[in-house]
This record gives sequence, C-alpha cells and structure tokens, in this order.
Amino acid sequence: MPRTAIQSRFARTSLTREITFALILKCVLLYALWWAFFSHAPDKRVIADTVAEHLTGTPYDSPTPPRSSSHD
Repeated sequence: MPRTAIQSRFARTSLTREITFALILKCVLLYALWWAFFSHAPDKRVIADTVAEHLTGTPYDSPTPPRSSSHD
C-alpha cells in the first residue's frame, strides 16, 4: 500500500522533531560536562607544584617563612 502525502509529511516532521530534540539534548549534556569538569581551572601555582612533585618524585613544599622559636 503506497504512502499518502500526509503520512509522508508526518514521518518527515516526526523525524525532524526527533533529530532536533536529540541535538538539543546533546548540546545541553556537553555544556553540563564542560561546566562540571573544565570551567573551573585550577590555579597555575597549584599546577606547577603538582608537576614539580611528579617529576622529582618528592613532595614539593611552597617556600614559607621560618617560624620564630622562643627557646631561651
């Protein structure tokens, strides 16, 4: 039985609607993933310390001023 023009048009609009919905959903999910994992970049100092620690194999401590001791 051949398809009528109305059935054919309905099938195209239904397919168009499904594809549009899928693309919008994918864009929303990609944005959510980006926001959750990549939008808040760590401080460059933290990255430098982590790389230094990884390359040297020893924990890297940021230079801190020495504490004064009040031993008499």
